[in-house]
Amino acid sequence: MERRDFLKRFGLIAAMAGVGGKTLAQEAKPETAQPVDKKRLPNADEVKLTFIGTSHGRVTTTRAHSCTLLQTGGKNYVIDAGEGAVANIMKAGTHISDINAIFITHPHLDHYGGLYGLQQQISSFRKFYKEGEPRAAATYDILLPSEDLLKIMKDIKTAHHHGVYPKWHHFQVFKEGQIFDDGNIKVTAYGNDHMSRLPDGTPVAFSFLFECANGKRIFFSGDLHKSFDLPLEGIKKNGVDLLVCELVHYPIKLAVERLKDLPVKKTCFQHHGDAWEAKGWEERFAKFSSQLTMPSEIMTDGDVRFV
Repeated sequence: MERRDFLKRFGLIAAMAGVGGKTLAQEAKPETAQPVDKKRLPNADEVKLTFIGTSHGRVTTTRAHSCTLLQTGGKNYVIDAGEGAVANIMKAGTHISDINAIFITHPHLDHYGGLYGLQQQISSFRKFYKEGEPRAAATYDILLPSEDLLKIMKDIKTAHHHGVYPKWHHFQVFKEGQIFDDGNIKVTAYGNDHMSRLPDGTPVAFSFLFECANGKRIFFSGDLHKSFDLPLEGIKKNGVDLLVCELVHYPIKLAVERLKDLPVKKTCFQHHGDAWEAKGWEERFAKFSSQLTMPSEIMTDGDVRFV
């Protein structure tokens, strides 16, 4: 069975499965059989997510390293920029020079390996715009989880003999707490232990809560520790419309325990390992998902969801 056909049919299966004294029919609805218009921009009350790269540390012939494009309020935000980000964002229909901000969850290569190329392409395209054009004057933000990663970006720039970054590249090394607010989205970073913390306890791996001006709330797990240390405080307070969660670094039983009865309307799993591509993955995912109290699906490169 093809992956997308399975996911469409799985909604009906999940709707009939009893979970925790409830039925998923009360919370999950069958996936629509209607194809998503991937080129459509989000309405004022929507957020559009394009899953640019959904692989884990090893790419496949169909999945690139981690990258997600979030669009809302006429702006474009990139969460992680693994290898392949530039070409795949363009293929998804968004011009590189229209990106407003880039957020890196942690300094592992499969999450930032395409960042330098993305920055350079933004610079390159600007040469074609005349002074006074909006794209020529626009600035954008690059939010990094560690000083070490900022140094890497600067060292690569030096090694390429490209001089210094232009003034419209706004680098920011962030810590826990609110890290961004442009009036369109507010982003809060929650530290996790996917990577070892600095000697003073400062985390370098993060999960993000995106609060959009239209009221939509989306939580990105980033990569997690093997204990499934999803920062629940970012979800429990006001709930989220969508949880985008990785699916490779922890035992499934821990995810079932910690996700149970959370105020999450839907979960999209990405950054999944080889086991979710192997024979029988449909049955394994059906068993896993039937234990959750929210509808869920596995994403692959190019998938689009409107929230």
